[in-house]
Amino acid sequence: MAWKYNYEELLKKAYASIPKVSEATSRFEVPTISGGFEGNRTLVSNLNQIASKLGRDVKHLLRFMLKSLATTGEWKGSKFYFIGKFNSRVLNEKIEKYVKEFVTCTQCGKPDTELHKEKGITFKQCQACGARSSVRSIK
Repeated sequence: MAWKYNYEELLKKAYASIPKVSEATSRFEVPTISGGFEGNRTLVSNLNQIASKLGRDVKHLLRFMLKSLATTGEWKGSKFYFIGKFNSRVLNEKIEKYVKEFVTCTQCGKPDTELHKEKGITFKQCQACGARSSVRSIK
């Protein structure tokens, strides 16, 4: 019996039918801070939007930012003012650290997680793979 295609031809045909996926595109991108300086204070105008995109409470994100920057701050309308001058690179690094610790799953790396508190311990539960891990509490 004669075959119409040999193995290599079938393999090339199969590879050609697979859609190309770009490694650079991702469905989740870490949001960046937008703001500026006003005197000796740093203004952040999109903290609520960042927390919303990350699926976290803005108070939790803010506690993390204040503690890691070792500063205080205040809300004025929808804008938050950190006491001290912090450039956007430093603030964005803190957001990325927050995402790594409190948003992305430690097992599959996806951002589909929720925080749950049980008996005083906070857990990060992944909705994609089901993994569950404890995270530190921010006081």
